Amino acid sequence: MQTKMIDKQWSEKYPEVGKGPVSTEPNISPEYFELERDRIFRRHWINMGRVDEIPSAGKYFVRELEICKVSILVVRGNDDKVRAFHNVCPHRGNTLVLDERGQCPGRFGCGFHSWAFTPEGELAHVPDEENFFDLDKSKLGLTPIHCDVWEGFIFINLAPEPAETLREFLGGVATQLDGTPFSEMKLLKTYKVEEAANWKTGLDAQNELYHLPFQHRYTIGNALVMKDNKFCRFSNVNLYNYHSVWSCEYNPNATQLPTEAVMQRVDNALTDVRVKQRISDFDWYLIFPNMALLLFNGVSGDFFMTYNFWPIAVDKCVWEMRYHFPPAENVGQRLAQEWTIGRLRDTLMEDAFQHEKIQKGLAARARPDMVMQDEEITIRYFHEVIEREMARA
Repeated sequence: MQTKMIDKQWSEKYPEVGKGPVSTEPNISPEYFELERDRIFRRHWINMGRVDEIPSAGKYFVRELEICKVSILVVRGNDDKVRAFHNVCPHRGNTLVLDERGQCPGRFGCGFHSWAFTPEGELAHVPDEENFFDLDKSKLGLTPIHCDVWEGFIFINLAPEPAETLREFLGGVATQLDGTPFSEMKLLKTYKVEEAANWKTGLDAQNELYHLPFQHRYTIGNALVMKDNKFCRFSNVNLYNYHSVWSCEYNPNATQLPTEAVMQRVDNALTDVRVKQRISDFDWYLIFPNMALLLFNGVSGDFFMTYNFWPIAVDKCVWEMRYHFPPAENVGQRLAQEWTIGRLRDTLMEDAFQHEKIQKGLAARARPDMVMQDEEITIRYFHEVIEREMARA
């Protein structure tokens, strides 16, 4: 039987990415994982969350970045500026804030000796201050972490001096998405799943469409355009310095689930939030190193999701999923939003199960590499970026 030849358009668009197999070692090597701490996560801008989580002065959240063994306090100051600090009291190293999120009651107080700090990180009060030796409170504030905001997304950088600004780091992603109405969509649901899988294994599994008609044949079915009614195809791929984006189109002749038809009848939406920056019906951005941003063309307004794969160990991560929708204007739209969340949740449960099975197979070292096709070019590119950054001393 002669193999049917097709145009492999993405390798033709980006011939520098190559076509060879990708090593499995970065996903299973404890030594490699240890190096990622300093060469990936301590050098690059990492998404922490959104400004919506801290809408007013004194609001804060704490993020544990396990791979770097760092607890990060993100807080909105009385001057409305968003800052990040090491969640560490500079007196004796005690963890300062124990709650995951909350409202600062004027001062952050250390539970060990009651040193107190303003939301701007300044040392405000030291009990028995006179008994110290030449205490200079101006030099004993919370240790700052480089922090910047783009389109409402909060990023931090643990490097002493970042090699580039956040804007420079985001590059083409920022250029494409500047002005996107993210702030008009509110967080409705967050899921966190602890997986027995490397963080890259999870990202790889999400960073393609090849698996959809097989793994998600019941939850997604033929919702996306497929070649020869069999295989999903990207409608567009763009590769940036660190990041990538692929897009796909909805199938206008998709088989409609009975509940989906009901949702469309009851969804009498007034809200019409539209993202003119979208490339196609569904855009999937990988924002290096561990974040994905998903933009959906919704019937009653566009919506978006974020994924963050938080590394814990070489074979363990936390997959955090957040769903953001326009404010519902009626009960029908709100019901449709919850139905959408549920349908996507069921699909992602299938993925989470598969991530662990993939990790188990890779760890068996049955093969030293992974063979990838043209529609998996974004995975190949992600691994090339990882290798490039890991090679930097």
